[in-house]
Amino acid sequence: MKVLITGGKGMVGSFFKDAFMEVGDTVYAPGREEMDITDREKVLETIRMIKPDVLIHCAAYTDVDGCTLNNRKAYLVNAVGTQYVTEGCVDVDSRMVYISTDFVFDGKKTTPYSEVDVPCPLSVYGQTKLLGEYYISHFLKRFLILRTSRIFGEKGKNFASSLPSLMKKEKKLVLTSNLVNSPTYVADLVNAVMFLIKKGGAGIVNVCNKGECSWYEYALKIKEFLKIIDVELIPVEFEDFQNRKAERPRYSVLDTSLLESLGISMPHWEGALQKFLG
Repeated sequence: MKVLITGGKGMVGSFFKDAFMEVGDTVYAPGREEMDITDREKVLETIRMIKPDVLIHCAAYTDVDGCTLNNRKAYLVNAVGTQYVTEGCVDVDSRMVYISTDFVFDGKKTTPYSEVDVPCPLSVYGQTKLLGEYYISHFLKRFLILRTSRIFGEKGKNFASSLPSLMKKEKKLVLTSNLVNSPTYVADLVNAVMFLIKKGGAGIVNVCNKGECSWYEYALKIKEFLKIIDVELIPVEFEDFQNRKAERPRYSVLDTSLLESLGISMPHWEGALQKFLG
């Protein structure tokens, strides 16, 4: 296949690039400098030139607080940029895979969210990612929307990925104890998506590692696995967290029953975290 990956220089995009190249596909993985998804002409030109069989849309503005502080950029990248990518896929009849988020939900449930639960995002980040879902599902016949959460992995710059190194440097860290979802190892996410692509999966599918935890519990496991003794972890509720800017769902665990019915079972997040930490 010919595969085009937006955001190809990021953590998730890089893992997809390696996975497709490993099975012998022709892969194009431009970074923002080569294909800024907010540049409609460049997006359409690139997609029309490559004519990918599959387009993996990883490019996004994922800084949740940043999206609130700069909502114009959030809408331009996550919503309008996705609209441009969708338009290009329509032009060349390309199948599109979109990486979405658990933040499309408000977190008011006490049981995991399924693919048929009605989204109700609390933040600009969640709202703009949901708009991306709407563009794709309304204009494309062949698409796969992956909802996932708290992705961590090698070369990741997000908080979930950088927390281990941060814990080695800091003496004290304050972490939320009541924001609960499922950490997802990027390698497991990509493996599952590759399986779904090969199987012809379509529509919306939840993909995340099994189990659930708060940020505080996540950090406790890192401390245990790495045997870090010099850092004090302080649990606080999100409502008392001083650095909060964007609202977040308190409980956004995703139900992966559909994924399992399609033939793939994700590892538990604790085992995946241990693998990541080496």
